[in-house]
Amino acid sequence: MKNNIYISIVGHSNTGKSSLVNFICNNYVTTESNKPQTTRVNLIHEVNYKENKFFLYDTPGISLKNTDLLSSAMKNSYIKTLEFTNFLIVMMDVNSKDFQYEQSIINLAKDHNIVIIIVVNKIDLLKDKNELIKIKNKIQTQFAHSIHLISVKTKEGITELLDMIKNSSINSNTNNASTEVSVAQMKLSIQEIIRGVINDKAHGEVPYDTAVYVEKCQISKALIKIEGIIAVEKLNQKKIIIGKNGLMIKEIGIKSRSWLEKIYNKKFYISLEVVVKKNWKNNYEFLKEIGYID
Repeated sequence: MKNNIYISIVGHSNTGKSSLVNFICNNYVTTESNKPQTTRVNLIHEVNYKENKFFLYDTPGISLKNTDLLSSAMKNSYIKTLEFTNFLIVMMDVNSKDFQYEQSIINLAKDHNIVIIIVVNKIDLLKDKNELIKIKNKIQTQFAHSIHLISVKTKEGITELLDMIKNSSINSNTNNASTEVSVAQMKLSIQEIIRGVINDKAHGEVPYDTAVYVEKCQISKALIKIEGIIAVEKLNQKKIIIGKNGLMIKEIGIKSRSWLEKIYNKKFYISLEVVVKKNWKNNYEFLKEIGYID
């Protein structure tokens, strides 16, 4: 291996951050959804790319509208990655209009020795190449940074982006970045995988009002045993997650187990309980317990 390269991916919710990470890792490693805030904690993914080791920090999709404690914790979460990041990928898409949000992210990185890359996703939505040129020119008037146009859906431009990062002459051996996957980090990843399955199966306000907490994680050679809680805000949401005759919660468990066994190459046993926890997004102790606050 030539270099350890640390890459933080930030941006508005729903611009394709987790989709990009999933493509690079060639695995289902983070929650993907068109619903806001589907990645709630910084998840670390290690990838070998052409004799280099990339550490990808998939950061929360941050909403500027919500003011609850959960949203504040998510904002603080991505700021922490700046301390050990070599490359900051600022994601937007072809529909982005106001760049104040992206500029605020870049301003936070000014005091760090970080290469900033503007990545514009969803170029597959534009059939007229002249429109694409106009969008790129507009962005270039706003940012004095490298701009890359990609489509995670069609895979266009992603290899060129990764090669540009790989070919950088940065001395990328950052000393203070922790990349060891601990049991705590594993629990966070498992929580997000299960919550991603809930995002896929639930509708309306249920996904945003849902948290997953792994109470117990017992690891043996052949089996990982998980006991978890699915917390929701309202009683009717609990009924939705459980489903008629327990069908929905059973499907969530089966799909989650399938993904987790694929990722960790081990058998999983998953036990899930649904509980009502009103206003959990403003409950400091609960957010700390499930890993959203340090």
